[in-house]
Formats: sequence, C-alpha cells, structure tokens
Amino acid sequence: MSWKIALTVALLTAVITALATAPVADHVTSKLRVSNMEGQRGMAIAFIFIPAGFLGGFLLGLLGTKLVHAVEWAQFWKAAGVSLAMSLGGLVAIAGLSLLGSPITPQFGGKPLELQAEILIPRPLQPKAPIGDGNPRASLYAGPSDNHRAEVDTGRIRTDGDTLVVPITASLNTAYSPRMLSIIIDDSLSYTLDMPLQPSPQEGDFQWTAPLDMRLSVLNGKPPAPTGITARYRVAVADSVQ
Repeated sequence: MSWKIALTVALLTAVITALATAPVADHVTSKLRVSNMEGQRGMAIAFIFIPAGFLGGFLLGLLGTKLVHAVEWAQFWKAAGVSLAMSLGGLVAIAGLSLLGSPITPQFGGKPLELQAEILIPRPLQPKAPIGDGNPRASLYAGPSDNHRAEVDTGRIRTDGDTLVVPITASLNTAYSPRMLSIIIDDSLSYTLDMPLQPSPQEGDFQWTAPLDMRLSVLNGKPPAPTGITARYRVAVADSVQ
C-alpha cells in the first residue's frame, strides 16, 4: 500500500463523508426531536457529528486503500470507490438504526393530529388572579421525550352558569399512553387528567368525551380523588375548526 495514495484517499473520503453527514445528522436529530434551544442541535451537528464523520471517513479511507492493495495511482479510483462505499454505507446504516427509535407521530389521513380539550372549573375553584398572561396554563405529558406546553385559548374562555370553561389545544407528537393533561391555576394549584386515549387515536376518538374527573397533580402517596374540576376532550386534525 502506498501511503501517498492512502492519505489522499483518506482525505477525500473524510471530506465527502463530513459533507454528507451534515444533512443526514440534521434530518435524524430533527426526527428524534433533539432540542434546538440556544442552538444546541446545530452545535451538536457542527462540533460532534461532522467531525465524527470526517474522522470515520478518514479511517475508512485508509482501510479501503489497504483492502485494494493500492500501490500505484492507477488504483486510486478503485480505492476511493471502496472507501466511499464503506463510509457512506456506514453513515446510512447508522442513520437508519437511529431512526428506528424515533417517535411515531399519530396521523389521520396523512395529516397530523391535535388534542382539543375543555376544562370545566366550578366557581369555588376558579382563578382568583386575572385570566391571561399564563393564568391558567396547561401542558400535555406524552412520555419522557414529549412533555410540552398546551395552548390555552384565553380569548375563548367562557362561563356556563357557575362553570368556567377553558379551551385547550395541544399537538399529538408521539404515540404514547397514558397521556396526562394538566392545568395550573393561579401558579399554585395543579390538576391532572389521566387520559384513557390510545397511543394512536381511532375514529371514535374524534367525538367529545363525557366530562372526566381531574385529580390533584401531586398525590403525596394518596389515591387519586375527584377534585370538582372535570375535562372533556376529543382528537382532531390539526388546525381544524372546533
């Protein structure tokens, strides 16, 4: 094996592999819902995945040259082809295996879904502080990798007799069960609905449920008990009219 040929092939393989790693890593980390807060995902791609692709490509370039026993420049392209095949093939294999663990997003007719809910709060438990600016606020827990804030439509909050009706919308990002819908009132009291919703919603889930009891979010070792606050919900195609 010629070391001049080996180093040239290794550098060529390393550069091409690093360039290919950038879009592949961006796609995979996006599918895996890696946080991009403060540029974390971009920094991981730039400072971890691309250098790893360069190093892996360089080593496989040396290996490819050795495998074809390249001792003359006439064998350069053969060595480069073998090296790139191993390097890019390995990149695709790693990306594919990583995507096997990516969360499955529930869909209906190829369209994303959302949860539409209404929290029914009796007068004694209604917010004492002004409504708006995060009061009340809500969240949807759907597994360790999907715990996100739900949208409280303060403009559509209404009263029905002595009951305050709080409309909430949350995206369904993952197929997970059980999901938990929570609401926090006056930044102090938190109530949770353990939702009997299948990981992948079915047609029957597009109908409003009957009002279901919500429990205190913090149980302190006690069994769940009705709080007087109830919630009803349905699944809908995202951006559909309630």
